[in-house]
Amino acid sequence: MKTEDLITLLAADPPPPAFSALRVAAVLLAAVGLCAGLFLALAGPRPDLAAALAVPVVLAKTLLAALTCTLSLWLVLRLARPGHGLGRAGLVLVLPALLAGALWLQGYAARPPEVRFADVTPLAVAECLGFIVLLSAIPAAVALRLLRDGASTSPALSGALAGLAASAGAATGYSLFCTQDNPVFYITWYGLALFIVTAACAMLGRRRLDW
Repeated sequence: MKTEDLITLLAADPPPPAFSALRVAAVLLAAVGLCAGLFLALAGPRPDLAAALAVPVVLAKTLLAALTCTLSLWLVLRLARPGHGLGRAGLVLVLPALLAGALWLQGYAARPPEVRFADVTPLAVAECLGFIVLLSAIPAAVALRLLRDGASTSPALSGALAGLAASAGAATGYSLFCTQDNPVFYITWYGLALFIVTAACAMLGRRRLDW
């Protein structure tokens, strides 16, 4: 093949798809909603869901996870644009961290010492960690695939934020099933589940989002 013919052939190839933050957000949230919805359809929400959500400390379990998902999704989309770093915007994640810490301390102080960790059984911990990590898998994979069309200069950080968004979204859905309402329990074990997915996606992002 002549050089001129090769150039013509390459020029005729369609350009790679333009990165669309709106598309990434919509597809990721749809993946989270689909996985969480399927889980709730099979396992069912907690029987007393309406009454439970009227209790602030129980509602916080869902809202805190949703807030973390929203903020981390905003940050990862910001980071995917060429020439954009996090800068001070990354400090927004301090908000859910502070709220989580305050909830944990409140839950710790509100219970007598002998029952503070009564909810922490091997089965409850395995259920919490296992379901959140499992429900995060597809949304995290989808997010990492879509972010390859972006231009992040911090692939590991982008992967971590994608994992945090996916796992926090999964935790939001799982919280509607979970009957563990002690903040000492749900802040600790939801937090560990989010950390596991975030760390795994950071390692995957370092390899898959580098360009």
